[in-house]
Amino acid sequence: MRRRAIAVLAVLACQVLGGCAPEAAPSDEDLQSLCGRNSRLQDVQSYDGSFGVPTAFVNRHHLAVGLLRWKDDLATRYLREAGNVSGQGWCTGTLIDDDLFLTAGHCLDSDDTGKWQLPREKGNVLLRPAELAREFVVDFRYENPALPGAPTSQNRAEVLRLEEYREGGLDYAILRLSDHPGQRNGITRISPSDATPGSTIAIMQHPAAEPMKIAAGPALRVEGARISYDTIDTLGGSSGAGILDAASGKLVGVHTNGGCTKNGGGENSGVTIGALLAVSRRLQDGMLANLVDHSRDFMVGDWDHDGHGDLAVFHDGCLYPDVNHDGEQDGRICPADPSADQYFVGSWQPGGPSQLAWRRRNCVYLDTNPKQPLCYGDEPFELMVMDWDGDGRSDLGLRKGSCFDFDTDLDGVLDQPRYCYGNGAAEDQYLAGNWDGHRGSVAVRQGATILIDVDHDGNADDARTYGKGGDEDQYLVGDWDGDGRADLALRRRGICWLNHDGEGSQPEPRPFHDFWSEP
Repeated sequence: MRRRAIAVLAVLACQVLGGCAPEAAPSDEDLQSLCGRNSRLQDVQSYDGSFGVPTAFVNRHHLAVGLLRWKDDLATRYLREAGNVSGQGWCTGTLIDDDLFLTAGHCLDSDDTGKWQLPREKGNVLLRPAELAREFVVDFRYENPALPGAPTSQNRAEVLRLEEYREGGLDYAILRLSDHPGQRNGITRISPSDATPGSTIAIMQHPAAEPMKIAAGPALRVEGARISYDTIDTLGGSSGAGILDAASGKLVGVHTNGGCTKNGGGENSGVTIGALLAVSRRLQDGMLANLVDHSRDFMVGDWDHDGHGDLAVFHDGCLYPDVNHDGEQDGRICPADPSADQYFVGSWQPGGPSQLAWRRRNCVYLDTNPKQPLCYGDEPFELMVMDWDGDGRSDLGLRKGSCFDFDTDLDGVLDQPRYCYGNGAAEDQYLAGNWDGHRGSVAVRQGATILIDVDHDGNADDARTYGKGGDEDQYLVGDWDGDGRADLALRRRGICWLNHDGEGSQPEPRPFHDFWSEP
């Protein structure tokens, strides 16, 4: 009797939430999650940067997002009680550790929803959430390729068990997955604090179980356990998607509820990370508490022009470099635009120290001439900085798929023949550096292996293996020992581990003291 009561409550909760399970096409109810008449969702591999987060943000953070999908053999195991969800995509979620997947709790609720009938035990007995969890797999990198026929790196993990479910009455669940998929796809770090109203947030999701999409916009309200947004579209299947802070890329919530209307009213919402951290026993556990991350991404430049790469942190509109490598910031550099979409480091004047550049949409601004934008059309691209022609001045490279166009004159005109290397979005990451001491060139990261095309012919000339691939917080490139050649480094929280010779020698730790969150 108790299980029947729970099931009735689950049905009512699902009706209130809207979109507990995805439809093949949006239903009238699902449309209420669109904040207006037209969808503002874009494929992650074709994202054009128009939502207020840069394309590089999406390239980096989409890898840890997965689609929770029912196993496709339910009929052979449950026979007449198999329901009709076999192989159906269901909800979105995010890797928060090598094998821990965070999603919405109602994705594991026990009763039927809308047109979907769930598998049951013999005699029409409902399966408990822990039993349902084992009937799922998670598909990672399920995406529409930017170019037809482009290779993909889609991969799958099975759900082993339900680790945590609706603690404190909050709508979330943590699943344990097989084969440590975070080591291949990376993980999303957890913010120690909630988003602030008005700050930009992004949701990468599988609406209606479709290939991954992105939507972004401002947080409308953050009140108690609820974060709401009225310009970010979602659909059934988006439930469980991570809500990311656009400035840090860290998880600040879990999307759970529709509520927007096609007439522009209402709001979508989710559970705040602060509320989740307060109730989750798993995340309070000593071994897992390190998933909550105060660190920030590093930037690399030669700020004192001594030939050695220096670390820097961008915080509150200014750059704070550590030029003497003692772990403390040495002054600050504040660009003319303190709130651009993205910031870059380059040597815009040969023979001088590193300087900043920033990007707004498809226009780039150099610190040397901040009032003169360099604009590059309407197509989405990832911007990379390197001295491509070896003249001692940094150039701008625009990556579109697997190919690059270069502006070596820094005049807003693409003036080098197109160069292609790697497999575009199927690669884990593109990196740039002066690997041979003569000119900049491109590398691709595949897991922990970095394949470098030194001679610009589109083929790998050198391979280096370093770190744990997607499990690392950040891969960096810099000239750490002043020999004129680029080397690798890894950021693990607030420590950068420098690899000087590319041959797997003992890495050197270089910390950066946390001045942005500590008193």
